[in-house]
Formats: sequence, C-alpha cells, structure tokens
Amino acid sequence: MEILNFFAMVGMVINDLLAIFSVIGNLILLFGSFSNTPLRGYGAIGNYSILGLIFGGLFQISMAITGTTPERIGALLPMTPLMVNGLFGLSLLMLIGRWWLRRMRFRFR
Repeated sequence: MEILNFFAMVGMVINDLLAIFSVIGNLILLFGSFSNTPLRGYGAIGNYSILGLIFGGLFQISMAITGTTPERIGALLPMTPLMVNGLFGLSLLMLIGRWWLRRMRFRFR
C-alpha cells in the first residue's frame, strides 16, 4: 500500500504535465502516420508520449485505488481530475488512431 500511496503522491504533482506532453506527442505521432517513418524514427517524442500515457494512467489508477484524488491535479497547470482523465483518454484514442491508420494504409497498397 505504501507504493500505491507514493505513486498517488507523484501523480498529484506531475499528471498535468504528463497529460499535456502525452497529447502533444501522440498528436505528432498521429500526423506522422501518413508518412513511412516507423515509430522508432520519432525518437524521444514517441517514447515520451507513450511513456507519459502509461505512467499517467498508472498514477491516476493509484489515486483512485487509494482514494486520494485531490480537487486539482498538478503543480504548474492545475486541472480537475476529469480533465486529466479526458486528456489521457484523448491521447489513447490518438495512439489507437495512429495504429489503425497505419494498418489500413498498408492493407490497401
């Protein structure tokens, strides 16, 4: 339980930035799905956006399990938990959209 509390505390501080970086990075990856560049060709942008989504989701889940979800999440850009969850959901949808576009694009060649 101590580890979950630690993850919840970290998430309370940085989940605003993780959500924003994840949305911006996955937007770049989504627009990049129209080119032939593989995912590793985006380097740090691809890594940060996907890892931001994974860790941000882990932090949000740990806040929900421990019941320590604050009224505002984040130190630099305080947001409501619903807004943070919405940004992570949008980021996940863009990542799925990238995968779907690449799959459909190579299917019709």
